[in-house]
Amino acid sequence: MMPEEPKKAADEIKVSDRRSFTTTGERRTPDQPKAESERKEAPPPPFGPEEPAERGAIDFDSFVRYLAEMAFHQMTGARDPATGEVIAGLEEAQQTIEILTMLKGKTRGNLTPQEARSLDHLLHRLRIEFSRRAPRRP
Repeated sequence: MMPEEPKKAADEIKVSDRRSFTTTGERRTPDQPKAESERKEAPPPPFGPEEPAERGAIDFDSFVRYLAEMAFHQMTGARDPATGEVIAGLEEAQQTIEILTMLKGKTRGNLTPQEARSLDHLLHRLRIEFSRRAPRRP
């Protein structure tokens, strides 16, 4: 029996880039050798309350503003297509305000000063608007 030849090292493997476009978006000719330098890992972008990671990304401040906007829409109501009457969802708005209040309590000490101010301001505005729209109790 003859001994097998040892396998060659991995440096014999050739990898060809067959993508049609470069990383900058330019058209690549198929037979052109790869002119791009090796990809280097960029540091992750800083995330903060004023600058989301990417378009459409959500941070705490955006989430709180979304909930506040929902509460305002619930208070102002929607027009019923059948009757044309505007129906407000004050109970739903009250629940959304309670959710924001719960978030304030659960995140106490973990928010940036900007996030805390924004949440306090939105809750204050929502409570004033709710008290204006809620029916008076005798």
